[in-house]
Amino acid sequence: MPFNADLAGASWGPIRWEMTPRRALAYRAALAPQDAAGLDDAADGGLFALPMQVVSPEWVLVLMAREHADQTLTLEEGRRAVHAGQDSVFLRPIRAGDELEVTATLLGARASRAGVVTAIRFETRDARTGALMVETLSTTVYRDVALTGAETPDIPSPSFAEPDAGAAEIVIQTSPALPHIYSECAEIWNPIHTERQVALASGLPDIIIHGTALWALAGIEAARIYADGDTRRLTRLAARFTGQAFPGRPMTLAHDRADDGVRLALRSDDGRVLLTGLAEFSN
Repeated sequence: MPFNADLAGASWGPIRWEMTPRRALAYRAALAPQDAAGLDDAADGGLFALPMQVVSPEWVLVLMAREHADQTLTLEEGRRAVHAGQDSVFLRPIRAGDELEVTATLLGARASRAGVVTAIRFETRDARTGALMVETLSTTVYRDVALTGAETPDIPSPSFAEPDAGAAEIVIQTSPALPHIYSECAEIWNPIHTERQVALASGLPDIIIHGTALWALAGIEAARIYADGDTRRLTRLAARFTGQAFPGRPMTLAHDRADDGVRLALRSDDGRVLLTGLAEFSN
């Protein structure tokens, strides 16, 4: 069945989502298991979540959007969705105990050679005060899916320059279990990331690491290098996903500072570019 482009402008939510200590600690442990200070909920100042964890409540709304009464995707077609870009602006750190209110709006959809490209804007607010905390533009490609209805040809499409040749690099190790651990700790489950039979049936060569996990790992390393490891200083983390990352294999993050922030490029061990992106930090 085709993707219904006439849903452009539709909104979902708000949903309420509590950043409990359990959630904040589990997500950080999945991505930064050696971060003893960040995992200390008894530290002075309290426990802060990694800002990237906003993707967890966003995922709830992604599923709601796919289940809209006027959406015509089958379950199998929904599983062909591949995250193409994530651009989040962080306006205030998220503490354990914060109650979040999150909404999503479909900006539009258009046909492409790969399938259907969609763009969604998420807004995350403090449920108690209404203050905006995070704003995200997320793009997705539904591989080999057709489009019906009026397409939106000018939906945002993220693009980021790579670091210059000779930029500094750091190796990021991954374990074979990373997608399984991330699925549970981020509360983002799609079987193409954990069940090889499903991945193969979807046309993938193996299970793949979540795009949001790659995005978050790049941001954590950028914060370690450019913000003394303090992810609360991260004001924007943006990435365009360009390749499939397989668990258990090392990746290399190239990085350098530019006028508009810290440029990032994550590559697989065989040289493929997995993402290009940008990180911005407060002083």
